[in-house]
Amino acid sequence: MLSRLFRKKPQEAPARCAECPLAACATGCRAAVLRMDCDHDEAHRLRGMGLFEGTCVQVIDSRNGMLLEVKGSRLALGHALARAIKVLPLAG
Repeated sequence: MLSRLFRKKPQEAPARCAECPLAACATGCRAAVLRMDCDHDEAHRLRGMGLFEGTCVQVIDSRNGMLLEVKGSRLALGHALARAIKVLPLAG
């Protein structure tokens, strides 16, 4: 009887969004950048570091801001900036 109570229930896969803020992506998520709705100077700085429209990123850590892998490098962003970047989550 106890085994039935503590048996893990199958988890449903979360629904993928068509477009969402980068801040909504969980650790391990891969996504393609669609657009950056931030200040022009900030977007220019991010593009200089390799984060631009069409770039594929992977979320390494999302606990205190966002730690991303971008083209083999790691990039840390605050949550406010991550909310301004719209991405398309990728399967796998």
